[in-house]
Amino acid sequence: MSFASSLLEVEINEARIALQRDGEELLNIDSVINNLQAEIEAIYARIAVQQEKRRAVEARILENRARISPVRFLPTEILQQIFKSCLPNDRYVIPHILSAPLLLCQICRRWRDIAQATPELW
Repeated sequence: MSFASSLLEVEINEARIALQRDGEELLNIDSVINNLQAEIEAIYARIAVQQEKRRAVEARILENRARISPVRFLPTEILQQIFKSCLPNDRYVIPHILSAPLLLCQICRRWRDIAQATPELW
C-alpha cells in the first residue's frame, strides 16, 4: 500500500467518523426539538386551563357587581318616573322592541314587572 493510498484511507475514515458524529448530533437535536415542542404544547394546555379559570372568575365578578349595583336598590316609584322619562314625546307610543317601554321590559324581571304595572307607559 502506498503512502498516498493510506493517507486517502485515513481521510475517508475521518470523514466517515465525522458523518456518523454529525448524524448522531442531528438525531440528538431532533430529540431536543421534540422535547421542546412537547413542553410548549403542555404550556399551551396549562394556559388554556388558566384562561378558562380566569373567565369563570370574571363571570363571578360581573354577577357580584350586578347584585350590588345601586340601581337595584332604587325604589319602584323612582324607577317608574325614570321609565316615564324614557318615553318619546309623541302623544301615542308606537311599540318597538328597541325603544321604551318594550326595551325596559327586557332588562330584568323587576323592570318588566314595574313597566307592566305602570299604566302611563302604555
